[in-house]
Amino acid sequence: MKILVTGNTGYIGPVLGEKLKQKYNDLKLIGFDTGFFAHCLTGVNVSPELNYDVQYYGDIRKLDKNVFHGVDIVIHLAAISNDPMGNNFASVTEEINSKASENVAKMQNELVLESLYLPLVAVCMAQQTLKQKKRVTV
Repeated sequence: MKILVTGNTGYIGPVLGEKLKQKYNDLKLIGFDTGFFAHCLTGVNVSPELNYDVQYYGDIRKLDKNVFHGVDIVIHLAAISNDPMGNNFASVTEEINSKASENVAKMQNELVLESLYLPLVAVCMAQQTLKQKKRVTV
């Protein structure tokens, strides 16, 4: 099974990648992130992209549909989640958190066989899907 995680070097992605690889070593994890904040991480033992089989770097607003090739599940974590940053850069926050997220959802719907998971339920839902090997949608 191939899982694409957007925002995989942010707050949740590194831990998610590590936990999924520990539990399901036959997974192929694909990461997509800008990598802007990877150097700020705490609570992880290795660089986040080391838990991913393939790592793409880029702007989520310019996500190429080829990244979705062969992907079964998309876990969309890419977002600006810092309130002061969102307030200071409102238009960029809107582009990333809203418009780019809509684009990811459209591409997932068009190109991926399984499900799209959003941040609040991503970890639990991905583990449930892998455990049950069935489609679960939110």
